[in-house]
Amino acid sequence: MPRKCNALLLIIVLAFIVRFSLTWHPGYGFDIGVYQGWARSGVELGMANSYTEQIGGNMLPDYPPLSITMLTGFGHVYKWMFEDFDLYSLSYRMYIKLPSIFADMAICWLLFLILGKKKGRKVGLLAALAYALNPASLYDGAIWGQTDAIYSMWLLAAIAAWLYKKRDLTAILLACSILTKFQAVVLFPMFAVMVSTDRRSLLRFMIVGIMTTLVILIPYAIGGVLQEIVEVYTGSIGHYSNVTIGAYNFWWSLLADKGWRIESTLSPFGLLSYTQWGLMLFGSLYAWILWIFRKDLRRSNVDAIIYCSALLCAAFFLFLTQMHERYLYPFVVFGLPLIFMGRSIAAAYWIMIIAFTINLMGVMPLSPIDRAAFAEFDSLDVFIATTQVWMFVYLLLQAQKRFLPKRR
Repeated sequence: MPRKCNALLLIIVLAFIVRFSLTWHPGYGFDIGVYQGWARSGVELGMANSYTEQIGGNMLPDYPPLSITMLTGFGHVYKWMFEDFDLYSLSYRMYIKLPSIFADMAICWLLFLILGKKKGRKVGLLAALAYALNPASLYDGAIWGQTDAIYSMWLLAAIAAWLYKKRDLTAILLACSILTKFQAVVLFPMFAVMVSTDRRSLLRFMIVGIMTTLVILIPYAIGGVLQEIVEVYTGSIGHYSNVTIGAYNFWWSLLADKGWRIESTLSPFGLLSYTQWGLMLFGSLYAWILWIFRKDLRRSNVDAIIYCSALLCAAFFLFLTQMHERYLYPFVVFGLPLIFMGRSIAAAYWIMIIAFTINLMGVMPLSPIDRAAFAEFDSLDVFIATTQVWMFVYLLLQAQKRFLPKRR
């Protein structure tokens, strides 16, 4: 086996070992319990029926169908190995974190594919290693037990397929991303810009994506729960009414940590609601980011696609209302290649990663140490939120210098 393959395999194995060694942590009990229940109900009631009924009074799924399909598949394997679902066993708690861990391993490989193609094998390996040991990734998946890595993996795989000129595969992977979690839609307009150079390609791209969606929905259509799945998507917007739900973002810094107690439908200045202000901010920034990268996106410039993706994901988290603390996670993935674009940009990325990890700790503490830190420094959360915003502004300004066409 070539040396490069040995090195990549070692990094992927390292990513698994480090994460699996942390799965003993109880994590966020409610979230893990919900995932355990979805997997069990998918096995014992059927995937479709689990949208209308859950064993033991578990919460009905508010995730799209591919998430339920994957959890059900893992549930079948667990039942085959252990014969029974014990929601309180350490083995089941550790096991339910495996889908996210496997997604992290795939992300290591994808980062190697993308950066190795553009910047060489050494950079590809370093990127894989940096993600394998990324503290935010470790905390979100292996400790907390969340699944944000899964839809991020589909999106990164779509970018890799695009760069390797696999257009049909790109459409399939994008369909998988939004069928896993609705937040994946944040990058769809960027892909629309890249595909729009050829109308015929755009039509084929859309057809392939729609066909993929229909195939994945077949068991749910047979089970008669398509209406419930539509409600999952429509209900995900405005499901929570707070200005921010644990996200240390622009609104958290502006409202001095009171955003989680304020209804996003209120009008702070008597004109627009917080939600409308957020949409205006995000929409304006989104349009400006696409404008900065428009030419390089159409040329399929690797650096531009990655940089643009990172900024869009960060803007989504920072400026929209009703954000959970975990919704910055795609930036962890798409922002990582930025560390090879200059020391100052790398520093901004790592500062945001550290701040994001602290944000996660603020919602789900890891130890008495971080609890004491938040108790001792009562403005730590506001400082973290403000830091996130300024690092985003810095990365945006650097993007303008690098990618915005210079006036003559």
